[in-house]
Amino acid sequence: MSEPSTLAAAEALWKEVGEGLDKSLQAISSRKVQESLEYAQKYQATSNNAQQFIEKYMKLIISAILSQQYVKSDKNTNQKITSILKIALDIVSAELSEIGNKCNVLDALASIFNKKQIYYGDTTNGNPQLRVDMIEMFSTDGFDYLELYLVDQTTTPVFPSLETIHLLLVACIDATFVVGLDKPAYGICRAVMNHLIEVDDSLSVYSTTDLYLVRQDLKRLCKIIATDSEPQAMSEFNQFWRNLTMKLIKSKSHKLFGLKELECLVEACRLPAYYTVTGAGSDEVNGRYEISSSLLINGCINSQIVATYEKTNGSGKKTMKIQPCLMSEPGYNHCETWYFLSSTKGVDYYFHQTNPEKHDKPPVTDWECCTEGQNPSPALQQSPETLPIRDMNGNLEKQLTKWAVENDVYGTLLAGCIDESHIRASNMFKNFMSKSLTPNLSGGELSKSLGQGPLTLLEPILPLLTSGGSLAQYMQQLSFPSPSVSNHFAAIEAAKQRLISAERFQKSMESALQSYLDASWEVQAARSYLNELERLHGVINVDTDAEDDEAPQAKRSKKEERKS
Repeated sequence: MSEPSTLAAAEALWKEVGEGLDKSLQAISSRKVQESLEYAQKYQATSNNAQQFIEKYMKLIISAILSQQYVKSDKNTNQKITSILKIALDIVSAELSEIGNKCNVLDALASIFNKKQIYYGDTTNGNPQLRVDMIEMFSTDGFDYLELYLVDQTTTPVFPSLETIHLLLVACIDATFVVGLDKPAYGICRAVMNHLIEVDDSLSVYSTTDLYLVRQDLKRLCKIIATDSEPQAMSEFNQFWRNLTMKLIKSKSHKLFGLKELECLVEACRLPAYYTVTGAGSDEVNGRYEISSSLLINGCINSQIVATYEKTNGSGKKTMKIQPCLMSEPGYNHCETWYFLSSTKGVDYYFHQTNPEKHDKPPVTDWECCTEGQNPSPALQQSPETLPIRDMNGNLEKQLTKWAVENDVYGTLLAGCIDESHIRASNMFKNFMSKSLTPNLSGGELSKSLGQGPLTLLEPILPLLTSGGSLAQYMQQLSFPSPSVSNHFAAIEAAKQRLISAERFQKSMESALQSYLDASWEVQAARSYLNELERLHGVINVDTDAEDDEAPQAKRSKKEERKS
């Protein structure tokens, strides 16, 4: 057949298959579906019709064939599905290799890598190995092209959706174990992190679910990469996480999610020093398990590892351990970490199918018996004592504290506060900062420890730093005139003087972290109080320029003008 007639035949087939797909995939034979993609691949670079068919129908084809149940005995269908997926991978790789052009089929690639597809299932009722084979095949050059494409499209409108990015990152995680994919995976991580930080929007176009999943994927992948080849990867991720959180709490749509991320940041700074195991049917498992001393560097835990806890007998010999284990069996939580309660001789007593999002520390409930374990299953209790975690840049707590002060996190929280739920949601972070900067100090001791500055200004807000009290309650305790009609001018003048004093105090205390932190709180409390007085009494355009030596006279309210 001549070239023109071959292209004409391809166009006729694309039209037939497309019309059939618009109605129902069952109306089209798998042979024609496969041939249509083969023709599309052949003319991908030269025919607009081929490109249009690929962009419109390839994901639909993949989703349809992978939504059916795997039947092991139907070898003919299984072979055709495998062939179709291989063709699709080649088409995606070819598009990605054209640097500078938009790739419109990454959602199809993500669909191939989606381990939740019915056809993949697990080893008992699916063919999960096919997904692993596709990842291995794409690793030949596909992930390298994907890295270059994402770097090229960072901050542009055509950067893939986070739903697609999530599925691609999970495939990268598996690829690090299947083929040792490190360099492209590292580049893909950095491209995604750069995009989320540098993109010129408030992240409102993304759902909090997608943001959370991608952040978790990046953390898992960076930890693997840091362990294998690029030790700085976890440090880069931790910096990204802090910057992303700052962007979230400044946004209008994702502020509460940002507050939750603040709590996660605090929690990620430490791990329990030990666990106590109780209630196990196999009594030798019960007891105290301390974190492995081999994991500690100058008293800190390396952030690149997943911690192991060990039990010792009376003579100091290690007998049992709580340890993470990579489950790499295809189709059964492939390349995910489970925890095991085992003897040092390798005998497994209990295990836990750990959620990938929570595998940084051992789970406390829902353990199951292994062959040697006896019912009932144990429960774990975390120790009240914790140990700090560090990356290549040092102690995570110290980094987080420095970041919070330099970025005026408290000021940002209060400036955008719309109700008391924001204060309550961030209470753990405020307590963390108070303890980090001035450990083991009560409110009164904190006031005494400052040693300079107008401490009377700080007294009303000290309880907020050391307890979870109501902002409204402390506002009521401020020693200022009641905002009644007869004295609201005096109250406003006093509030303005308070704001000016607080701002000057804040500027003078920048060298002392705790004093600066408290001054920031005082500025926000003073501003909130002044704004509330002005709102109640209709005062507008009040000048609060902190550079003036004296506060200007407040303008009369509309109510007073009507009286005169």
